[in-house]
Amino acid sequence: MALEDVMQRRLRYHLLRLTVVGVTQEDLKELGELGRLAFEDSDVSAQAARIMERASASPLAFAIADIVQQTPHTPGPLGPKAAMLGAVLGAYASLQEVDEVDQVVVATLGAVGGAVAMTASNLLLNNLEQVGQTEYLRMDD
Repeated sequence: MALEDVMQRRLRYHLLRLTVVGVTQEDLKELGELGRLAFEDSDVSAQAARIMERASASPLAFAIADIVQQTPHTPGPLGPKAAMLGAVLGAYASLQEVDEVDQVVVATLGAVGGAVAMTASNLLLNNLEQVGQTEYLRMDD
């Protein structure tokens, strides 16, 4: 993933990158709404369920919705907003042309990894603020 990809200023552009692995226009619309709810710290469960229950949902849209729905509803950097962002960017970052590898599976694994990394790093940064950088970096017992 290039810096210019991260610098895009709209979720829509990040989601559009995922059309290369089967995310459809309907998925884009519904994932955009899921993102809006997540960023507003609103309940995402109904929208996530809508995506996951739609027979035509792409596997990646299903996975992103499932990841966001299963993230504990914690406002701020540890909740669905971080999971949504991590899943979308993780899916895109994992896209590479590798022979004999299902790109949808790779993108889905990237979405899971991205969501975990994003929420875990936010939690770690929160803890770091509490203990201080010097204490965190100390290597003795």
